[in-house]
Amino acid sequence: LRPLVAMKLLYVLTLALCALLSNATKVHWRLRKSWQATKLARRHETLLFARGRSRAAAGAGAGAVEAMKVVHKTAYWGQMTLGTPPQEFKVIFDTGSGNLIVPSSSCTVPGCAPHKKYNSHDSSTSSFVTNEKGEGSSEITFGTGQVSGDFTKDKLCIGESLCFDANFIAATQMTTEPFQEIPFDGIMGLGFKDLSMGEGFNIVDDLSSRASQFSFFVSDDDDS
Repeated sequence: LRPLVAMKLLYVLTLALCALLSNATKVHWRLRKSWQATKLARRHETLLFARGRSRAAAGAGAGAVEAMKVVHKTAYWGQMTLGTPPQEFKVIFDTGSGNLIVPSSSCTVPGCAPHKKYNSHDSSTSSFVTNEKGEGSSEITFGTGQVSGDFTKDKLCIGESLCFDANFIAATQMTTEPFQEIPFDGIMGLGFKDLSMGEGFNIVDDLSSRASQFSFFVSDDDDS
């Protein structure tokens, strides 16, 4: 009788061990899948205004004011909206980068503090997205500063009649330098798609698919 009991006990222990190993494999797969879905994209880009502002900061008094005038002639910004209902932002038109970036309402650091912030909860058309590599967030270095944020999709309007769904970065972190002092809320990258975070993230491609030609009005007095 005792050998029979021992065999039954060994059989039960073997089944329990197999079940434990199977569950461990499933947990590991879920953790791996979760990590892959939230991979971080890293890029290095050039922000035109950051370079100009460094030259402006070198002066003082009237000299600094004059330097800022020079920067304004080489950097232009204007109004756009995101979301439903629309949330308005002032963005710089930057051909040295390839992504649309605006501060997120979850960003509380000094670099975001002076600017208008995008609130996904206030928009009925907002959604979080990933690119073709499974990346759902990004970290971009701009030489003198850095931005981190989540990939988001929402309705973008430039003017009253040009509206389309756009993928962009809702920044959750923006370094104090230079973003605390910039006179605009975000960056509209107008570079080619190899500078963008992936398929569907390039504003120039979005505009080109809706019009054979498009242009921007630039002014040294007010918003472009």
